[in-house]
This record gives sequence, C-alpha cells and structure tokens, in this order.
Amino acid sequence: MQPFARELVRAAGAARLQPRVTSTLRTYAQQKRLYDRYLAGMSPYPAAPPGHSAHEYGYAFDMVVSPLEALSDVGDYWESYGGIWGGRYKDDVHFEYPGFSAPEIQEPIKAAGMLDVIGTASGFIGLPFALLSAIEVASSREAAEHLIDEYNYLTGSHVTYTK
Repeated sequence: MQPFARELVRAAGAARLQPRVTSTLRTYAQQKRLYDRYLAGMSPYPAAPPGHSAHEYGYAFDMVVSPLEALSDVGDYWESYGGIWGGRYKDDVHFEYPGFSAPEIQEPIKAAGMLDVIGTASGFIGLPFALLSAIEVASSREAAEHLIDEYNYLTGSHVTYTK
C-alpha cells in the first residue's frame, strides 16, 4: 500500500494542497475508540466497527489537504488508479486500497483483550517476543492455541503452535 499512498501524497503536494496523513494502521483498541466516538456523535466521520476497518489490516489511510474542498479532486485521482475513495461514502478523508473485505467477527475474537496487551507490549519489546511471552504464560495448550488463532485472525498471519 505504501507506494500507492506515497504517490497520492506526492501528487497532492505537487498540486500545492499541503497533504497530511492523519491515520494509517490502527489496533483493534484504537478502532473501537473511534467507533465508540462515532456512535456517540462525537466524530464528523464514520467509523467501521472494530474488526471491520481496512485500517486494522493495513489497507487504508486517512489524509487531509488544504483546502479541504480539494479532497474530491484528490479522491478522483486515487480512484483513477483503482483505489477506493471514502468520499463516495461520506468519509472524504478515507483512502483505501482495493481488495479489502472485512472478515466475519467471531464472538471470542471480538474482545481481543490479550491481543491488545500483546499489541501494546510489541511496541516496547517486539511482536514475536510479546506473542511468545503470552504463549509461555498461557494456562494450557488450548489457551496458547487460542492466542495464536486470535493473532493469526487479526493479523492475517499463519503462526502455528508446535511444542
């Protein structure tokens, strides 16, 4: 996604629109906070439910330009390259790479509590180590496999448990 996003930012800059990327990859917890704000009427932009946002999977970014009215031109340019522009859905700042479809959310994954902890820890100690640490303290093999399943589901990875 980055080369396409860079091209959009470059083109908007060349047009002297002062582009500023305001959001990229989000965690489940960040998406939940945005969604809750949207439901409470505290956000001018729509937000997908956690687990359903292209931002959580690296398929979207938000960008503003100056003047804001030029976002429709920027959106047209993005669409000319096959991208999906959120302005068609009342989310002018949203730019999405084509091909994303939200996975079905399963009840145990909805909470994703331990994975939020892993995600936070990964910023300090690195994701593989954070995941391994969580697996080490898991109460059983089933609990460890559940952590790995959640991790794989949310990240699109294919980590397996072999012990």
